[in-house]
Amino acid sequence: MPLIPLKNINTVGLAGAGAVGYGWAALLLARGYRVIACDPAEQAPALLEQAVVARWPSLRRLGIATGEQPPLERLQFTRSLAQMAQASDLVQENAPESPAIKQAVISEIDAHLPADRLILSSSGGVPPSQLQSYCQTPARLVLGHPFHPAHIIPLVEVVGGEQSSPEAVALALQFYRGLGKHPIHLKREMVGHLSNRLQFALLREASHCLASGVASAADIDAAMRWGLGPRWALMGGLMTFNLAGGSGGLSSLLERFGDDIQHWWDALAPTQLTPAVRTALVAGAQELTADKTNDEWAQWRDDTLIEFFRFVSDHPYPTDP
Repeated sequence: MPLIPLKNINTVGLAGAGAVGYGWAALLLARGYRVIACDPAEQAPALLEQAVVARWPSLRRLGIATGEQPPLERLQFTRSLAQMAQASDLVQENAPESPAIKQAVISEIDAHLPADRLILSSSGGVPPSQLQSYCQTPARLVLGHPFHPAHIIPLVEVVGGEQSSPEAVALALQFYRGLGKHPIHLKREMVGHLSNRLQFALLREASHCLASGVASAADIDAAMRWGLGPRWALMGGLMTFNLAGGSGGLSSLLERFGDDIQHWWDALAPTQLTPAVRTALVAGAQELTADKTNDEWAQWRDDTLIEFFRFVSDHPYPTDP
């Protein structure tokens, strides 16, 4: 059965109204969709409305939301997954990262969502092929993994499972682009998908250096903030690697320094989360946060990210459409 076209998607169901669901709800409302959310928590309806209101100023600063207040009249809530699915043109699932919970939620959605409607999952850990095993109509399930805070960070990882149809993947990419996201298509399933694999490869080595006394937590983070991070934020690691070769590019770099690079790779530590490493990480976090709370740091992060993305929008990547 053909999938519903993007132009006919007006109501988006959200299965799970936690931190990720908050971001999706605010962004979807800002983009003109009706939202119907479902969550078993007693305080979920009130908390969801409060979260949307709290995120609205950020969306206004990004130029995504135009109204002074969020259109809460387009936000509905139900305790019934079946009712949510029946009323939705597309569902974004945001349940906890538990296969048992995912199975219960997705199988219920699949049983009641019309067969021409897409199921997208925010899962960062359960692979899409496993999620598809919970469905009677598996071809329409695609993973759409956002990054926190979901209403600000543009990246969404789109991953099809073994049974995902090409049409479902294409519609998922189209839907996320319409939200102003920057979706990337992973052509095969991997544990942790792509971005978390890159992130945790760096964090593993940072943890090793911290626990080994190579540098303080502040200096390790400074290496990212003042050296690697700014370049990677503009063009990514592979393009930065290419430019390091000068006019000769990456082939010139590998010809001159290939043996050195291999030596550095070989020296990377297979770090385990031993008690000593855990202790070093917690102490490092306490050093970095100083006298501010995590909530204060998160607010500073969000405010600064908004300014960064406003800058990026005014300085587009040369190959972006």
